Amino acid sequence: MFDELFKNLTGLIGSKVQEAAKELEKRLAVPEPAEPFTLIRQFTIADSTITKGGIAIVGESWRLEAYEDNSLRLIDNEPLRKVILFEIAEPTDPECVLACRFQAKALNTEKAITVKLGLCKQRQVGTSAKAWSKSVSPTEDFHSFEIRAHFKQDTTPAKVQVLIDFESSGILEIRNVELLQAPVKLQA
Repeated sequence: MFDELFKNLTGLIGSKVQEAAKELEKRLAVPEPAEPFTLIRQFTIADSTITKGGIAIVGESWRLEAYEDNSLRLIDNEPLRKVILFEIAEPTDPECVLACRFQAKALNTEKAITVKLGLCKQRQVGTSAKAWSKSVSPTEDFHSFEIRAHFKQDTTPAKVQVLIDFESSGILEIRNVELLQAPVKLQA
């Protein structure tokens, strides 16, 4: 009898945890766009990057490099190198789906290199940031990627950033970087 009660209780708890996880996933998911994306900004090699060091232009691409210097990182989950590639003002739409499309390849790295589309807000005390990301695994050829983010305007203006995080030494070549937006599809 006790075993049956315990089994029923664990089954109930398990189903409630799954329901809560699905609800959280739904709330954090990027909504579908209502229309095709429109171009906000296309970046070319003529555009200056925010971070300056360790970035070179190779053909039509930016080549970003990071090297392990065997120094201790104070925070374990802090990336080896963080690069802010580009930054623009927030969209004028009060709510939209943002997309960052680009082509990239990762070279000479043990771990995937993360490209992020972030929203950075200046607060009275520090900054707050939210980011959506794609990992670029080591490859010799360029591949196309798209990162989508849900933007919702509030009282504090935000900046849209294209960021790169290196978890290990390596090289990222990135080109054809575009920021796009589309209105949010209304939920039925």
